[in-house]
Amino acid sequence: MKRFWGLLFLLACSPEYGIKNNNIIDPIGDTAVEQQTIPPVKMDIPTPPEETYAAIHIEPYDYDFGEVDVNCENEYDVVITSIGTEPLIIDNLDYAHTPELELIGNHKFPIYLEPGDTLVLTFEYNEVDLIPDTGRMFIYSNALGKREQMITHQGVGVATGSKVDVFKQEEINKADILFVIDNSCSMIDEQSGLADNAESFIDDLIDAGVDFQISVITTDDPQPVTELITPDSTNPVKEFSDAVSVGNSGYAYEMGQEMAKQALDPVRGTLPPGVFQREDAALSVVVVSDEDDFSPRTELEYYDFFLSIKEEELFFFHSVVSLSTTFGCGMAAGDRYIDQSNLTGGMYLDICSPWGDNLNTIANSNYIISGQYPLTEVAVYNTVEVFLDGIPLKKGWYYDIGSNSVILEDRGLVVGDEMFQVMYDYLGECSE
Repeated sequence: MKRFWGLLFLLACSPEYGIKNNNIIDPIGDTAVEQQTIPPVKMDIPTPPEETYAAIHIEPYDYDFGEVDVNCENEYDVVITSIGTEPLIIDNLDYAHTPELELIGNHKFPIYLEPGDTLVLTFEYNEVDLIPDTGRMFIYSNALGKREQMITHQGVGVATGSKVDVFKQEEINKADILFVIDNSCSMIDEQSGLADNAESFIDDLIDAGVDFQISVITTDDPQPVTELITPDSTNPVKEFSDAVSVGNSGYAYEMGQEMAKQALDPVRGTLPPGVFQREDAALSVVVVSDEDDFSPRTELEYYDFFLSIKEEELFFFHSVVSLSTTFGCGMAAGDRYIDQSNLTGGMYLDICSPWGDNLNTIANSNYIISGQYPLTEVAVYNTVEVFLDGIPLKKGWYYDIGSNSVILEDRGLVVGDEMFQVMYDYLGECSE
């Protein structure tokens, strides 16, 4: 049986009996048929169309003007280029900026840019101060993947230079001085102190070369208690000492401002122009009282009256009063008198301090304290500083942009002989 199966295997595996080997045709098969090659079928496959798109290029995206001279104009351009294969359509330009920055020209939307075309945006920077400026623009278009693009620019102004203006107060060589003395029952000690220092006061006026006239009234009577005291008086020191010793039997409701008004009234006054008031002299009212004022009108009404008879820069209302009843010696703080001193640029002095100091301060205030100081260059408003003899003056003044001046609100801060200095950065003309 094994031999039989082996014979069958040999017959089956032999090439002559139907097995193909190496592409040889089986001789037992159909020898008349030859192997044929079938050519491939040709098919027309369409080529996909080339993709079209809009694209944008911006140069530059960010720009820094840097530090620029104030009052100079600066410009730069932003170039937008269409770099796609179809038109770039700009739908809108949204620009937010500080006032000194500006986009030049008007643009109507939409803006069409064919491939290769450009749009130039010109920005102008006209700096007028030292505050940083910024601008930001959003560009909206049909650009593939970049439908919203942002550009920015910035800059800051620099001052032309720094300067110090120096002012001197005009010295007064003529002074009409009206003392209004409180003659109520609590004023004996204060009148005595005033009389004791009369010599120092008069000597200071004479040493300064002041052509003075002094009159004295009380807080309840506008009538002068003595003749005018002048440098030519026989004994001006004694006359003044006697005049201010008015006694203590006066009315308890002191009216210093009202009595000064009645005395100086140009029509019905006891010391009208031609009698006491000289046109070319400074006019000072000095109230000495240990209580507040009971005058019937308001401080503004009295202020208006005083300025109706004298130019503002030549009138001073000085108050020698109690500044506080907590630590002072007065019966009540002289708030109303102090208010009038502030309005007129006068001084307010403590009645409880040494009388010699008070009188010398008033005698030495023979200056016209100016209320306005025009600067020689256009100042940068937030750089202005004021000094008195090199010491910073922190209050009582402000810089007025319209007039380019320092306005002194509290003229009582200045005695007169100090050097009034204003330091500031200034803005000049464009150097380009």
